[in-house]
Amino acid sequence: MPSSVEAIPGVKKNHPLAKHTSFNIGGAADWFVETDDLASVVGVDVPLFVLGAGTNLLVSDDGIEGLVARCVARRHEVEGTRLRAEAGLKMMRLARIAADHDLTGFEWAIGVPGAVGGAVYQNAGCWGRDLKDVLVDVEGLTAAGDHVTWQPDELELGYRRSALRHGALKGCLVTAMTIQLEPGDGAASRKQMAELTRERNRTQPIQTKNCGSVFVNPPGDSAGRLVEAAGLKGASEGAAQISPLHANFIVNQGGAKAAEVWRLIERAREAVRDKFGVELETEVERVGRWPE
Repeated sequence: MPSSVEAIPGVKKNHPLAKHTSFNIGGAADWFVETDDLASVVGVDVPLFVLGAGTNLLVSDDGIEGLVARCVARRHEVEGTRLRAEAGLKMMRLARIAADHDLTGFEWAIGVPGAVGGAVYQNAGCWGRDLKDVLVDVEGLTAAGDHVTWQPDELELGYRRSALRHGALKGCLVTAMTIQLEPGDGAASRKQMAELTRERNRTQPIQTKNCGSVFVNPPGDSAGRLVEAAGLKGASEGAAQISPLHANFIVNQGGAKAAEVWRLIERAREAVRDKFGVELETEVERVGRWPE
């Protein structure tokens, strides 16, 4: 592997990141490359940040230090009722692939906008199901570049949590996962996914530029309900707005800055804390160069 970032084939300098995020917000990466082999970029002489579908991220207006590697490994394999998918494959696409092979139990993933790597990282889920319900194992890389395979219990998966995000595996990278599904009727699965998508479009601002859910739902409650009850549904900071459709989404109305989004997040947290005594935890991750 190249030890110098400048020696990586296809690497770009000062590359804008906004177009690579679902928020369409963020400054430039010092260095940027698209790769289907994450092992080829581990160990370079600058900090490494891996980007997938660009959901669930708030990239600083001042960009990200070091190398941003966008994972475009999207291969998949079906063996019986098991489905292996690489880290860059989008979860929505994987849900359709499962249905195409008459495999059921993954229809809920049609509501997860991110890619496989990020889904494992935060144990993504929707409609009461999440990845740990179907996960067999996860392939990855240690910070030193060693290839490893983790069993689900090693990942410490919880509600939007994993050892990769909050625990002992922080700094490791996901390269692929294998899930266990059930034989069934692919046509029925596609019909169910169409119904779920219609419901999602009715209740969430899917057609806007957003990062997905901003806050983790507190136990027994809904973050969106709390933000709305605190009077901030529709509130704005610059071109960033708490969605009038669903208060756990912030939308970029056009040209919003990361700083504006963060001010809105802080306003919502303060309002909910003051009114209900609940401390909202962010689901969106703030990355890059931020002021102290």
